[in-house]
Amino acid sequence: MASTDRTQEFYERGIRAARQGRFMAADHFFQRAVAHVHGPQGVEGRVQGARHIARIYTELGLARMAARHYRRALAMLERAGARGSVLFAAITARLEELNGANLSQALAGLGILSPGNGPVTLLELHAAAVLDEVRALAARGAPDEQACARAARRLNSAEVPTGKGGAWTAQLILDLCTGGASGE
Repeated sequence: MASTDRTQEFYERGIRAARQGRFMAADHFFQRAVAHVHGPQGVEGRVQGARHIARIYTELGLARMAARHYRRALAMLERAGARGSVLFAAITARLEELNGANLSQALAGLGILSPGNGPVTLLELHAAAVLDEVRALAARGAPDEQACARAARRLNSAEVPTGKGGAWTAQLILDLCTGGASGE
């Protein structure tokens, strides 16, 4: 079997294992593929191998595993005394970029859209007030229509807008308490 065929086989087996959630096996196959192609020698070779595996995980959408391998590369460089190196700075920047993308994705999944380094949006500014109301209702058990209407009135009188800038309704509050989704 040719070397490129063997490398491709290790790579594909690694992808299958990663998609199945078997990350130890995926790491093993990816490391074998990288060793076949690059033959990492010394600290810099192992660091480059970890970076390559991190890029593979990033392409697969497995950010947690990618971050793990970037941190591994940083630890190897730190042990080697290369903390101030260009390579260390490049990996640190890539890890921060990956973590920033993960945070933005998580916030967007919660309905909080962050404009980056720009001004704080009204939604972000008032999120704590909305969460306080919802948590208070949820702590008392399943909320009823009247309790949700009172919470909506409190938020509206405090001039707290919804995510789309509208007024709060009992149904919106109920949806937040129960995890449902309304049309807003």
